[in-house]
Amino acid sequence: MRRSPTDHRPLGPELIDRWLGDGLITRGQAERMRADLGLRSAQLTPVEPVSPSSPQDAPIAAPPPRDRTALMIEALAYLGGVIVLLAAGLLAAQYWDALPEVAQLGVVSGGAALLLIAGLAVPKHLGATSIRLRSVLWLLSTAATAAFLALFADLVLDLRGDDILLVSSAGAAALAAALWWRLPIFPQQAMFFIALMVAAAATVANATDNPQVLGLPVWVLGVVWFVLGWRGLLKPRRSVFAVSAAAMLVGAAIPLPTDAGMVLALCTVLAIVVLAVLFRDLLLLAVGAFGALNILPSVITEWFPGELAPPLVLLGFGGLLVAAAVYTATKGKP
Repeated sequence: MRRSPTDHRPLGPELIDRWLGDGLITRGQAERMRADLGLRSAQLTPVEPVSPSSPQDAPIAAPPPRDRTALMIEALAYLGGVIVLLAAGLLAAQYWDALPEVAQLGVVSGGAALLLIAGLAVPKHLGATSIRLRSVLWLLSTAATAAFLALFADLVLDLRGDDILLVSSAGAAALAAALWWRLPIFPQQAMFFIALMVAAAATVANATDNPQVLGLPVWVLGVVWFVLGWRGLLKPRRSVFAVSAAAMLVGAAIPLPTDAGMVLALCTVLAIVVLAVLFRDLLLLAVGAFGALNILPSVITEWFPGELAPPLVLLGFGGLLVAAAVYTATKGKP
């Protein structure tokens, strides 16, 4: 490993640790480099390789200290967050009713703002740990924002039922979209999708009194999300497939036990299983199997009232799922 004469990047401890972790240099070479840096810290020192001359100089792959520090920081942050949530839940259960309405709004909005600012304040030098911490904090901030908007719609705007749900979900979707743009990873995308799905159902609920059509916008949104993932516009594709398939199953289950709802539910389950086999996606197949377990019993009981028909139908469908799982596992990626 030789530097070119024009390479004047400073040789720092981070670069030495990375070379040592990759097995490019030996431990003895790393110690000599650190010693040289201690003697001539202001110089830009080119590095010449030294061949190992003894077995104890063999390269040892050691994780950089920063990785262990980042893992400890992440674990402490998650543990502290759980403790804070438990304490907040206990305080709310004991004193929430005694608080005035302004204080209730201030507590919830302050929590949402604090979580948002904490996500912005996470240092970037921790790498993947920074991304995960920021993602979790912003997910919690979005949920707290939805709670604040629901409380605001109830106490201040004096709304009820579906109107509260629409205000809460629409505001949460707007914030989730902004945070997804700021941090384009799947958890933020999933939060935006869930909020958008609830907002679509609440919009239809405000437009009609027919409860059977509430699942239609959820199902349509799931189909659109699936197509966007299939076309590569939303990533990662497997996760997008799983979330959109779950949304389609939820939307198809809402109109049950009407005949039209049962037809839609069965077609949705069948389509998900077929697509899972075609794409050789075990995760998508697992979502389809879970949907079948929740949808098939009510459909079979409604259409096949006898005692023998339901177990036979379930046995046949279960056998098909096992065959599909074996085929997908042998032909595709788990």
